[in-house]
Formats: sequence, C-alpha cells, structure tokens
Amino acid sequence: MFRLALERAPHPMVLVDGDGTIVLANQAAHQLFGYEAEELTGRHVDTLIPTGLRPAHRQFRDSFMAHPEPRPMGVNRDLQALRRDGSVILVEIGLSPFNTSEGLMVICSIVDISARKRTEKRLRKETARLERRKDELLEEVETDSLTSLKSRQAFLDHLTAQLEVAVRHARPLSVLIIDIDDFKGYNDVFGHLAGDEVLEQFGRVLKEVARRSDYVARIGGEEIGIVLPETDRAGAIVLGERFRAAIEATGWPRRTITASIGAVTVDFDEAVPRPEAPELSVILREADRALYRSKETGRNRVTHAAEM
Repeated sequence: MFRLALERAPHPMVLVDGDGTIVLANQAAHQLFGYEAEELTGRHVDTLIPTGLRPAHRQFRDSFMAHPEPRPMGVNRDLQALRRDGSVILVEIGLSPFNTSEGLMVICSIVDISARKRTEKRLRKETARLERRKDELLEEVETDSLTSLKSRQAFLDHLTAQLEVAVRHARPLSVLIIDIDDFKGYNDVFGHLAGDEVLEQFGRVLKEVARRSDYVARIGGEEIGIVLPETDRAGAIVLGERFRAAIEATGWPRRTITASIGAVTVDFDEAVPRPEAPELSVILREADRALYRSKETGRNRVTHAAEM
C-alpha cells in the first residue's frame, strides 16, 4: 500500500534511507530527472545533486539525520538538482522522516520551480524596465522640452514642499522671477526660431550660475522661476545680481540680452510643528510685482519685494 501510494502520488517523490540510498522513487520522479522506471532505485541520492554541491549536501544530510523532523530543505535559498542529461533545475524539497524496522527513512517530495523562477526573473526585469520608463516619463512631464529646465508644475510642487520645510524649521526661503527684457521685440526682429535659441541658451546660463540647491524652472513664455532655499533677503539680492550679470555678460549671437528680476523672501520667527505655509499665489504675486518694478525703472536690474 505504501509503494502504491508513493507511485500514484502526482508529484515527484523519493524515499531515501539513513545512508542516503534511494529506496523508492515514483514515476513522476523518474520523469522529472530523466531516468527510466526503477532506474533510480539503489542509487545514492547524490546522483541528483550537482557535483559542486555534494559536499555541502552531505553536511546537511548528516545534520538532518542527527535531528530529523519534517521541514523544507534549503529555506530562503534556491536548491539545484541534477537531471540525467546534465542539466540543472531549481527545486523545492520537503523532508518527512519516519522510523521503520529497517531504520530511519526520509520521504523527499520535490517540486520543479525552474519555470516559476524564470517567470519571476522575467517579471523582475519587466518591473525594473517599467520603473525606469515611469521615471523617464515623470522626468519628461517635469522638464521643459525647449530649455531643459523644470516645468511650471514641477516648480509649484517644489516650492510647496520647500515652504513646508522652511516653516517647520523657521528657515528663510526666497524666490526669483526672471524675465527677458523686450523679448517680444527680439522675436519680431529676428523671428521665433531665433527667440527659441535665446531661451535655450538663457536656460543654460541660469543652470550654470545656480547653486546645487537652487531649483530653476520655466514658468511662462520667457519667465524663469528660481527657488532659493535657506536664502534670506540679502542673499536673494546677491544671487539675483549674479544671475543678472551672467545674462548680460553672455555672448549672445545677435544682440545683447538682459533680464529683469523680481525677488521675494519669506521669513519665519519660530519653527512650527504643523506648518501652514503662506499661499503660493501671494508669494508669486509679490515676486511679480517686484519684477514689474524692475521693468518700470529701467530693466536689467533686481528688485526685492521688501523694497516696495
């Protein structure tokens, strides 16, 4: 009855004695390992173990025989088994020891997981590819295609996050809005393609001058917004002048390009555990007002909202 039950089992099963000799193996086991019926009987179980893994397997078997109890073999690692044709498959093995009049025996139930592991590997690769593609798409959404600066929405999201940090830690935060002077006139004279070239170069100049912590974005046609973390009013003016001077000093292809800059700073007296940051619209409106003051008073200059 035992032999019949083992033989009729749908999964590969091998009966091994205390010396590691295969006493019985069902038809499913023979098919899995590529042997003819009854051909595994009498062979040592090492026959089914890749050569390089046999010493470690013997140590495991000795340890198991010293303290036999039902358990899975090779927990948390992939097990390899050797087929007759020399190919290696990945398996899961369950061990069920029991005593007989002839000594301790162990039923080894075997599951070929090679296909599952291949599927898991393929899924991991596909998941990694999709993650990379998601990052690429996110970067595309967050990046202005012409200037390679951040987009307006990315700018607003970043400013919102920086405001919360500034309020929570009572640190200053400044924003610059930079606008190319008489850009409409430039387009009217030289054409929109030439204007696009200016915008592209304008973005490169600003990125080169910006600090690593500054966040530079194209927020309108020829308007650039820059978030300046940990920057007070004096720092905002200094940085604004640095940007303005770099733009004026750049070798532009057709005529000199200048820019007007509006700055605004938010300061906080004390840290607030659950901050209520100022409205973005208020901050941006103040920076816009300062920008237009720069335009009205001669262009190519920096105006801070606190001066108005």
